Order: sequence, then structure tokens, then C-alpha cells
Amino acid sequence: MASVVVAIGLTSAAPAKAEVFITCPSGRDGVATVVTSCAFADNVRYAWLNQDGQVITAYSPVTSMFYTMYCDAGYTAHMDSGIVVDATRCEGGNDAVVVIW
Repeated sequence: MASVVVAIGLTSAAPAKAEVFITCPSGRDGVATVVTSCAFADNVRYAWLNQDGQVITAYSPVTSMFYTMYCDAGYTAHMDSGIVVDATRCEGGNDAVVVIW
């Protein structure tokens, strides 16, 4: 009777680099991409607080357009100031990434 040996190789992916958000002047939201303005981030925060569900629509005063954003609560955001906050991360539009707290 022959024995069969099965080897399972486990590899672990390198941890993803934490996003660093630029804190907007409002002090309640931030942006992670250069295509995102703080004016839009402020509107994403307003939409998140005033619309139901994880999918929201926010207006960009820079482009004069509305964008759909997909938001997830329970995110840990690392700010450019060095602080870490419990936040909601929203992404969508034209590669926009916004964090709100």
C-alpha cells in the first residue's frame, strides 16, 4: 500500500500599505487621492450623514457633477498629521477616496 503525502504551501501576502489621508480644513474628513478635493470630501461627509445606506451621491463643486460613492464604516484612517481615527471610508466617482469621522 503506497502512502500519499500532500504538501500544502501557505504564503502570506505582504500587508497592504496603509493609506495616508490629507486632513481637510473642516477637521472632519480627509482625502487620499490627488483627484479628490476637500470641498468634495465635505460634501461626501454631508451626504453620508443625510442619506440612507452605504451607497451615497455627493456633489463636486470642482466639476459641477454628482458622483456615486460606496462607503464602509469601521475603517481605521491614518491622517497626515499622525493621528489615527475610527472612520468611514468612501470611494467612487473618478477614483476618489474620502475618509470621514
